[in-house]
Amino acid sequence: MRNLLLIFLFLLFTGCAIEEAQPHAENQLTVAQNFMTDAQKQVLFKIGKRRNLNLTIIELSPHQIRKALQKQPWEPGFDIVILDGLQAQKALTGLDFQFHQADFAAIPIGVSYLPDSVVKVRHFRDLSAHYLWSAADNKAQPVLNAHLNYAYRGRENKQQLNKTYKTLLRRFKDHQLAFDNYQLLHTLLLCRYDTYLHVLKKAAKKRRFTFALDKKNKCYADYMSLSIIKQSANYHSAQQFKRYLTFMRDKSATFREVFGIAAKQDIKKQPTASWLLQNLEK
Repeated sequence: MRNLLLIFLFLLFTGCAIEEAQPHAENQLTVAQNFMTDAQKQVLFKIGKRRNLNLTIIELSPHQIRKALQKQPWEPGFDIVILDGLQAQKALTGLDFQFHQADFAAIPIGVSYLPDSVVKVRHFRDLSAHYLWSAADNKAQPVLNAHLNYAYRGRENKQQLNKTYKTLLRRFKDHQLAFDNYQLLHTLLLCRYDTYLHVLKKAAKKRRFTFALDKKNKCYADYMSLSIIKQSANYHSAQQFKRYLTFMRDKSATFREVFGIAAKQDIKKQPTASWLLQNLEK
């Protein structure tokens, strides 16, 4: 009887030890986003795998994300929100998060051109004075307008500065062409860096991009945001994932290329993302 008891206790404790030795299940984490390509998702999946995170990526519009957060602020069906651009971020105005960074990653705004062209754009003002151009999509121009609003923010009390600003905007509009296949192959295109990389360059391999179109070593940018929802059940995993994305953003040129974002040192003396949000479309 005593031997049977010893065998039972041995099996009980060894069974517990074996169970404890098993690898822990991967931590669950769901990312809601509004823009990612399959290639971009695969990069995040690889990052999640390295960090032992069971990552799910879902695609929702900014308004769908807002609706989910308003309905269930603590369990909306996702832990992290990554949004593409300030226009998308407008939909989340007034919502609270455990963590929120409106300027998590900078997406340069610039001009795509053909290298065999005689065009030499040195400043955004050139688009309202010398050249015809097209907007490759509706992402860059509203944010550029907000940047110009900031650049000329002292105009209220300076008559000449205000006149220069109004002339700039009027001519900027006058020089704009409708975007079509001809413009894609021949014309100056106002765009964000990610649009150039993922759309324009694939359609016309000779295309190049320049974003330093203001004072030396300065460019205008749109912004990708990253937010962690309040009281997320997976908050620890979300924080871990955010830290790793931050590391990749700062240290990996390949990561930045995949997402069409800029290194931090390329974005200097910019208005804050919050200021741009408040003045978007003004």
